[in-house]
Amino acid sequence: MSRTLEFWSHVVSSSRILNCQAVESILSRCYTKKARNDGCSRAHVDIPPPVDPNCPQPCERRKKKKEGILHKIKLKVIEGGTNFGTPFRRLECKAVCTEKEPPPKALPEPKKKHPPMPEPRPGVQVSVLGADTAIGQYLALLLKQCSCIKKLRLYEAKDSQGCTRDLCSVVQDLQHINTNCLVQAFSCACYELERCLQNSDIVLILESGYLNVDMPFEKRFLYQAPIVKCYADAIANECPKAFIIVGATPIDCMVPLIAETLKETGWYDPNKLLGSLAVPEMRASTLAARALCLEPRYTRVPCVGGTEGDTLVPLFSKAVEYFDFAQHNAEMMTEAVRNAPVGVSRCDGPCQRAGDLSEAHALAGLVTSVAHALLCHDIPRVTGFVETDLGQVISPARYLATDLLLNHKGICKRLNFPPRLNRYEMSLLDASMFNMMTRYDMAMNWYDSNIESMNSHMTKQKNFYIPRRYKRLEDCIKALVQ
Repeated sequence: MSRTLEFWSHVVSSSRILNCQAVESILSRCYTKKARNDGCSRAHVDIPPPVDPNCPQPCERRKKKKEGILHKIKLKVIEGGTNFGTPFRRLECKAVCTEKEPPPKALPEPKKKHPPMPEPRPGVQVSVLGADTAIGQYLALLLKQCSCIKKLRLYEAKDSQGCTRDLCSVVQDLQHINTNCLVQAFSCACYELERCLQNSDIVLILESGYLNVDMPFEKRFLYQAPIVKCYADAIANECPKAFIIVGATPIDCMVPLIAETLKETGWYDPNKLLGSLAVPEMRASTLAARALCLEPRYTRVPCVGGTEGDTLVPLFSKAVEYFDFAQHNAEMMTEAVRNAPVGVSRCDGPCQRAGDLSEAHALAGLVTSVAHALLCHDIPRVTGFVETDLGQVISPARYLATDLLLNHKGICKRLNFPPRLNRYEMSLLDASMFNMMTRYDMAMNWYDSNIESMNSHMTKQKNFYIPRRYKRLEDCIKALVQ
């Protein structure tokens, strides 16, 4: 018990001693100032720095800590001009100055000007002249299913007694097909050629149904030339800006005839006149695909030169890359393609045209490609019989069959002949050039004689509109020199 009392008495006495020492240390505490090397030993008035010319905004004080009671006391002391020996910092602008934009250059950077694209159209209007034949009816059935054609007009070229429209039954039957294409019929007996061509975008000229395959070339031309000349005059009056596709045989003579007719009125555009080679190209591609056991849709044999007979030159060496047929095989296939119209229609009596289904399919594909090009949907590559550029192909023939690229303005580019033709194809091409000159002269002679037989007013127009015909080789040389 005595030991416990001594322990607690010792604890109490030691605590009293500690308390006294703490009070004495507090009473004897000294305030000292920390040494500063900023050069300021006296208090001075807080003067803001001079106005910065790059930043005229008012300066703000730096805020490192949150505003409390000590911060408020310090601000009051600063306003009074004393800080009890604590120097003031020079205040700087806290606001972030925005960088000035560099001065503009003497000339701005050139901007690429993109050519304006034409506004898309809902569809095109197609007029088929000579649709009273079997090819015309099958072609109308295929074009009725095309989504890019909004209106299809069929013209009956058959001159019948009275207005007995045999084509009306076909049109009424086509109207039941569930597509948006509107089909209309026009008759030659009612003089509706001009109405059929009004506001047309594409005009397809088919041949008359009275022609036989056995007819000589010159006789076919003399029979078909007046009809095509009448069509060309109506096109120049009603739809001069339409894209013209010539399918009336002989195409080698009809294309120059239509071109000269359009030159009379000043509406000739070489980029909107095309002779069809869809039928021989389709036959040559199918024949090559079967010989090579390939897919016919993805096999293409380009055709150059003319459009039929001895002027047609199918290039079977370009069907497949790095492959060439033997010469005897190429000769057999070339003769098969050239004589295909006669071989299809072989019969006991007179040779009537019997390849209507395949020809209608090929022409429908060509018209669809042209329609998509005019609507800016695609830039298709087709083969056509057109007027060549002077500096492109140096040849005595003015019109040749070659590969083309189409756009919304018509023919945008004429491609050259494929390179590295074999000897057999070169020999066929040389013979084709001579035959092309003969057929061109035949068409020009008929055109000149037809104009000279007209009245004096038309003769004056001929002398005014038709320019002087230079020789083809001289034109090519002048174009290359320029």
